[in-house]
Amino acid sequence: MNPFKQTIAALLFGAAVSAAFAAESLFDFSVSDGGWKSTAKRDVVKRSAEYPAEGKQGLLFCGPEWKGGPSVWPAFETRSLPVKEWSRYDRLAVPVYNDSAAEMVFNIFISDSKKPLRQGAHFAHMLSPYSSKQLVLPLKQAFAGKGVDPADISVIHCYTENPENAMRFFIGGFTLLEPGDPVPELPGSYRQKILRRQAAVLAPRLKQLEAEAAAFDFRSLSPDAARRVRERVDAQLARFRSGEANDLLLSVKNGTPPDWSSIRSLVSAMSGFEALRETVSAAPGYEDVLLGCATPMEKVLPRVPVFRPLPETIAIEAARNEKEAAQLIVMPLGKERKKVGVRLTAFTGPAGTLPGSALSAVPVGFVETTFVPRSGSEYVGFWPDPLLAFLNTVDVGADEAQPFWIKADIPAGQPAGVYSGKAEITIGGKTAFSVPVSVRVRDFALPNRPMLPLAVTFWPNDGLMPKCNPEFDPEARKSPAAPVHAWKKHKKAWRDMLAGYGLMIDSLYEYGDWAPEFELLAELDREGKLGMFSLGYYHPASENPADNYGMQSTIDRIRPRYEKAKRLGILKHAYIYGCDESTADKFPAAERAAAILKKEFPDVPLFTTAYDDSFGTDGRLGSIDWFCPLTPQFNEKQAAAARKAGKQVWWYICLAPRRPYANNFIESSGIETRLLTGAMSAKYRPDGFLYYQTSLWNNTAPVTAGPYTDWIAQSFPGYNGDGNWTYPGPDGTPLGSIRLENFRDGLEDYAYVKLLEQRLAAAKQAGRNPQWQREAEAALAVPAALVGSLTEYTRDPQKVYAWRSRLADLIEAAPVK
Repeated sequence: MNPFKQTIAALLFGAAVSAAFAAESLFDFSVSDGGWKSTAKRDVVKRSAEYPAEGKQGLLFCGPEWKGGPSVWPAFETRSLPVKEWSRYDRLAVPVYNDSAAEMVFNIFISDSKKPLRQGAHFAHMLSPYSSKQLVLPLKQAFAGKGVDPADISVIHCYTENPENAMRFFIGGFTLLEPGDPVPELPGSYRQKILRRQAAVLAPRLKQLEAEAAAFDFRSLSPDAARRVRERVDAQLARFRSGEANDLLLSVKNGTPPDWSSIRSLVSAMSGFEALRETVSAAPGYEDVLLGCATPMEKVLPRVPVFRPLPETIAIEAARNEKEAAQLIVMPLGKERKKVGVRLTAFTGPAGTLPGSALSAVPVGFVETTFVPRSGSEYVGFWPDPLLAFLNTVDVGADEAQPFWIKADIPAGQPAGVYSGKAEITIGGKTAFSVPVSVRVRDFALPNRPMLPLAVTFWPNDGLMPKCNPEFDPEARKSPAAPVHAWKKHKKAWRDMLAGYGLMIDSLYEYGDWAPEFELLAELDREGKLGMFSLGYYHPASENPADNYGMQSTIDRIRPRYEKAKRLGILKHAYIYGCDESTADKFPAAERAAAILKKEFPDVPLFTTAYDDSFGTDGRLGSIDWFCPLTPQFNEKQAAAARKAGKQVWWYICLAPRRPYANNFIESSGIETRLLTGAMSAKYRPDGFLYYQTSLWNNTAPVTAGPYTDWIAQSFPGYNGDGNWTYPGPDGTPLGSIRLENFRDGLEDYAYVKLLEQRLAAAKQAGRNPQWQREAEAALAVPAALVGSLTEYTRDPQKVYAWRSRLADLIEAAPVK
């Protein structure tokens, strides 16, 4: 079933609750407010008869919009629970309705009388504007994970975060469910009220969609293709008119759901391809197969695809020692096609031939999301991400789009010039189409290691498997064949694959049995590819002087690693990370720990993501060398002051920040990731980029088939893909991803900036070509049209390419190399 249909079906029932229902309703809001109170004077919580899901009244929580500045968390809570003994209940049902024009995250904390509120069980759900959900909270699992006593429940605390519009938030009730109890069916009157409200809000948008549908021009399509598209248009309009797709329409910020964007794209792609079909068709019998293309920064959803018309030539441009890609899309219309693949011919030009190893064409695989994450999403279903390097061909379903990742990996010594070849699309072992492809090699080379320093973990971990894997099997993950174990048989292959993305086998947190892989680190150093690596993790010190304030075991653990790094001559690449995201109350203990470690290891930087917005300049964490705020907390002025004091200021992402800030979730656009490590880093100049984990694997089996995989997209409760940028292939062999590709492409864009800066400095020193100097200085100022701020940036890949090409032109034209 369509996931949006599931959401509506689960919510909008018309039948009354069965008399045999054994649930426990916690509050009767028709009688009292149940002791609910807001936690701030600006916000109000009260009973309301507008949208009651149970009885005649529910709760209404309302408050003003957040207008920027310090974050706010509007909240309301009750400590007057009529039932405190929850041991026999396994779920809590909470119908909620967001009667606001902005997306809202709805958080709930539940705790006992002894555990601090924010250490209690936490639940979070994202609600689109004017949308409702029947939340069903899994209590037993959440209580066990946080150590909450179910026999002593004392508080329910609800809150949202930085509301973009004035809030009107309705809560229909709180119903405890025993194992086997059905989820309460919500009354038809509740459904009808919400549908009427949504219809009024959506009426202008529906008229726009109907007008757009009437204006579609099908004249360039074949009669069969035109009929297929018309059927899609009519089906979508019927859903919109019926109210079935209201939640979907309300969830998309630009008012255009993926299904409709896909229709637009297909009309354009079909029209464009028909003009080229005769020039690329290699055999008859494939008249129902559509070809198209996309940049690496675009994610092509297989069942609601958006892609570009096929150009006369797919063009790729890269420097020497750089990797760059394009996507070729194959979409059978009307019937499934078996064994579809892409084979690349030789690529030649006036400067010679590209080696075969420099070119590859890999099927893109898909992972299935099953919910709208806290980070937000306009689509739930199969998303493209893993690159299935172990497959040459895949079966492609009728009316489904299959991307192939065509990548050029330019050797460091490759002569500059344009190399031309073909991408041959094979179907069932026969060549069906032959598409021209060109690779332009620029006349300069990128360095072997990223020019933006990195501190990124790759050490496979399954710590969240019980929470994220619905088929969690403790015995299965103990098997040597489980991904978290099997990958170790292929450490050299993983080392090589990760090095291609500027990464290493490393860990910020000393996950599991991690220790520095000194043999592999030494190899990378000999190859000029070694980046920063960790010697270990440190916690805040204790207040007891015994055992060197509790730091002696940390010192003893790090000491032999320190000595070995020194012997190998790689100590200058090392750091010691700790006091992860520590708050101000932990600063005295964190500073004590850092001062002790600084005395023991004076030549190794101490690194932290502690929440010190002074970045070490106010003395509270003076012994720490490197600070790393989340991207929204990165302050250029304060970073400059910290650098004057000898500090470094990096930045990082993780579960936060959410849109509109750039991140790298499954649902994030590829351009977000590329800009983050490319143009955004060039504009704001963090000293480096940190990420906590790229191998958070919640599967007990590797990826062995495709294109549709059985990989569990949920890597962290409420998020898809966070901490999981890599995939284990057959037997634990390494697989990259679209997200890793864009991460690396951004690093390479950043390298263009740094190389041009180096050439500009050399030209200034030599007094050469003032006109070129002025042009270089202008190009190095990242344009606002590309990145206006950390929340305002282009979604157009062509703007990235135009910026990148201008940098490349100037690097090649530099008067001093």
